[in-house]
Amino acid sequence: MFPDWLVKLLEEHRGLVVVLFCLPISYLFDICLKLSNWIRRRRLSAPEQHYLRVGKIQESVREWNKLPAASRQPMCTSRPNWLSLSTTFFQKSQCHQIQVALFDILRLNEKEMTVKVEPMVSVGEITSYLVPRGYALAVTLEIADATCGGLAMAVGMTTYSHKVGLYQESVVSYDVVLADGRLAHVTKDNEYKDLFHCLPWSHGTLGLLVAVELKIVPVKPYVHLRYIPVRGQQMFCNEIRRLSGALSPNARTPDYLEATVFGKDEAVLMVGNLADVKTERAQLKINHVAR
Repeated sequence: MFPDWLVKLLEEHRGLVVVLFCLPISYLFDICLKLSNWIRRRRLSAPEQHYLRVGKIQESVREWNKLPAASRQPMCTSRPNWLSLSTTFFQKSQCHQIQVALFDILRLNEKEMTVKVEPMVSVGEITSYLVPRGYALAVTLEIADATCGGLAMAVGMTTYSHKVGLYQESVVSYDVVLADGRLAHVTKDNEYKDLFHCLPWSHGTLGLLVAVELKIVPVKPYVHLRYIPVRGQQMFCNEIRRLSGALSPNARTPDYLEATVFGKDEAVLMVGNLADVKTERAQLKINHVAR
């Protein structure tokens, strides 16, 4: 597609390509995407119409079932590949596409400590909604563009996972439109309990997710971080096991635990605990990471 000399030139100077082209373009794309999402929410947000939207999805699936078996293409969602965080794509043009335009936050249950969302709600959107109310998802990924539904059908973990496990272990229930058009409310102890354990890692192959209920946890305004340098693989493994509570089920563990490995024998553990900042001196130590 491109001449060899141009490809070689771009490879040798890829740093400049990233700085002068990729970063500005991705920044503008991010702004446009956020603006589009804001406009969509202002104009189309209607949590009370959730089941009407789900009904249209069910009808689309039933229409697919009415097609002759010989001409029936595999079903998939109409979400374009370029919006996906997956590294593998397929030709959606060769499939029967079902529009799943579900972007609303449906219900916050502070008594049960859960939040119910439609699948296209992103991690960034639900975090912006929950944090001012004093909560966060039990498993909050650092990838703001990842969707709550995509993670539920795939897999995710975070620095709080030593306390609550993988993303799927924070799911209370799924609402799924099955291949025959039925709407199934899936929990770990109802008639769909086998499906409850099969949906994670299924990547949407078992049904169309239309809502997911997730566990939330209380949070504070800040996270106090402590950095622990470690040398040697044995020390690194021992400290990770100790801090994560792997050595004792009753161990007191930090709220967040992460590690950066710099080499075969050198790493830094990052221990985080939720904190309130009240003194002026402490205020001076705040690192506004997102800036």
